[in-house]
This record gives sequence, C-alpha cells and structure tokens, in this order.
Amino acid sequence: MRFEEKISPFQPQDPVVPEKFEGREEIIEFYLPYLYQSSKSIPQHFFISGKRGMGKTSLANYFKDIAEKKYKMVGIHVFNDGIHDVDSLIHQIVERLLNEIVKEKWSSKIINSFKKHVKSVGFAGANLELNNDKETINHLKDNFAFVLEEIISKFEDKDGLLIIVDDLNGLSDNPNFANWYKSFADTLSTRFKNKIPLAMILASYPEKLEKLHQHNPSFTRIFKHIKVEKLKNNEIQDFFIKTFKLSDIQIKNDALELMVHFSSGLPNMMQEIGDGVFWVNTDKCIDYNDALKGIIRAGNEIGFKYLERDLDSSIRSDKYLDIFNKLGLNFFTQDLEKDYSFRKSDIAHLLTEKEEKVFGHFLKRARDLKIIEYKGAKRSGHYTFTNNLYPIYFLIKSLEQQSEEI
Repeated sequence: MRFEEKISPFQPQDPVVPEKFEGREEIIEFYLPYLYQSSKSIPQHFFISGKRGMGKTSLANYFKDIAEKKYKMVGIHVFNDGIHDVDSLIHQIVERLLNEIVKEKWSSKIINSFKKHVKSVGFAGANLELNNDKETINHLKDNFAFVLEEIISKFEDKDGLLIIVDDLNGLSDNPNFANWYKSFADTLSTRFKNKIPLAMILASYPEKLEKLHQHNPSFTRIFKHIKVEKLKNNEIQDFFIKTFKLSDIQIKNDALELMVHFSSGLPNMMQEIGDGVFWVNTDKCIDYNDALKGIIRAGNEIGFKYLERDLDSSIRSDKYLDIFNKLGLNFFTQDLEKDYSFRKSDIAHLLTEKEEKVFGHFLKRARDLKIIEYKGAKRSGHYTFTNNLYPIYFLIKSLEQQSEEI
C-alpha cells in the first residue's frame, strides 16, 4: 500500500468515537445504573473532572452514545469554551437542543411552541437560530427546568434527555453559574421529582470544580462525581494491540512495552503515540526502532499542540532546557501509574555546576509560567508538573537530540 493511501485507526486530533472507546470499565459499570435511572424520570447530575488529556470528553461521549442507543434518550453535547455567563450558556443549550430534535417527525409541535423566540430557520428546518434578546434569555433561564420538562413531554419515540456541558472554563469564575445551577437542581428535585427523564453531565478540570465549590459549597453535593485519572498499563496495552489489529499490524513485545511506558496513562498521549508509530511503520510489524521513531514524532506533535506556546524565550534557553530534559530523564525511571513529582535531590547528580547555580531561578520561572507547582505545602521543595505531558515532551525531545547525535 502506498503511503498516501494509508488511513490511521487512531484519533489524536479528536475525542475518541464511542465504538473505539477503550478502558474506564470500572467507571462505566459503576455509573451506568444512575444513567439508566435518569431515563426512568429520576433526574441525575454527573460531574466529570480530570486534568488535560485524561479523556473527559471521550467518556462523556461514550455515556451519550449509550443514552441514545440503549436508553432511547436525546443527547446533546455543548462545548462551552469561551463562555463566561449563564445567559450565553442557556442560549447555547436550548438552541443546540432545538437543532437536534428538528430532524424528528414529531419536532414541529416543539419548534412551534418556540416560534416567538426563534430568530431564523435555515433550509429544510436546519440551522435554527434562537433570539438572543433579554426577554427570551430571562424566560429560559428563570424557567429552565420547566422549559426542559415541556420539551421532553412532547417526545414521542424518545425516553428522555441527556445534556453535556463540556469545559466550564470561564463559568467557574462566575458565582452566578454555581448559584443558578443549584437553583435549577433544587427545582428538579422538588417540583419534578420522579417526573422528568433528564441527565446532566458537566465536565471540567479539578481546579474549576474547586472554584465552583468555593462560590457555593452546596454545588458539589448535587453531583455524582466521576474522577478521570490515568489509564492503567494493561488498558493501554490492550488498546494498542486492538487498534493496530484493525490495520492488520502486529507489535513486538519490546516495542509495545516502550509505547505503553511513554503513554504514561494519558489517553491523548496514547493516541498520539499510536498515530506516530502507525505512520513510521512500513512492514505491518512494529519493532523497537519503529516505536522509538513514532514516539519522537508524537512528542513533537504534542509539543506543538499543547505545550510550546506555554514556553517563553526565558524557559527555552539552553541553561533551562537542559534542566527540563534531565527532569524528563528522571521521569522515565518512575512508576508512571502514579503522579510524577520530584525534589532537587532527585536530579542533583544529573546537574552541571552551572545548572546547580541557576536551579532556584529555574524553579521560580517554571512556577510563574505554571509549568510546575508545589506538591503539597508551599516552599516544601517538593514539585510536580501541572500537566504530565510536560515531562514526557521534554524526555522525548531529549531522546530526539540523542538520536540525532548517533
């Protein structure tokens, strides 16, 4: 097969489609009964939290797929990136919902009830736009539970509604969101208890959840909390074997071990490595050299997509970059199923005399740029990377440099 005719079975640029979703069996088995209850008119609230690259969106999509196919629910996925106020969120949710159901044969009775709030409708009823005036938004916001109940009550061959609000971002800085959502949840539990088949899934970073808790301590008590952490090594191994098998590609054990290690439990790193190795392989059998070249390719992709814009010129200087590379080498020796952390003493034997002198300034600059943070108490001398992609990236860059020197 010619190179340009190859099609990668990996999805490093997108959330994983449900049919290729792997891992998280314990989470899925534990929370599916609650999702089922929501389809039987017992409203449920879920909050998926995890660091960048842990697969929050893919997991939410997996639940949506089950809700749609197994429990006959209408599912919508709202990406909230850039929205900072409740009004805009409500507008986006309702508009997205109307555009999702407009394709159903029974949708006209719902769309007609929103006529005075609709700005325009595209060809064949698609691309419906909702008014953004204050009257419309206030009505939807103040009566959100009632609006959803009215819409769901008109479903004919569907048994409920699942709404995903992904990436809360600026909303976590706004006390109004936590207070509004608490009021919405209270209305569901009092006025519509056992009367509305609805599931809400919110997804964001742990620090965003903490901010919302600070705004309203009752907010966090609403949810079933799903904490998405690193994948286990055996889950990553199974993923590589199954996914490469889709393209009739075998993997040698030493190559598989290297790929699993560098994935370090991160779903997006796993996807990037799989994709990188796929493109460098030419003979349907992945050996150690294929794996190493693919990992280097993946590291460069990860760096460009996620990290390089966080690294200013001061941190890119040779004196600091070499220290980062050595932290990467230290990272390689760790148990990657645990969170990586370090003290100066862990890499002191790797530092040159010049690096020893600037290490304090290095730590301060890296903290200022939010590349590293204290692990535990401030000034404890114990640090961790804010994102596990950082040490992997620096290690891969170090390996790339070594391979160029050979």
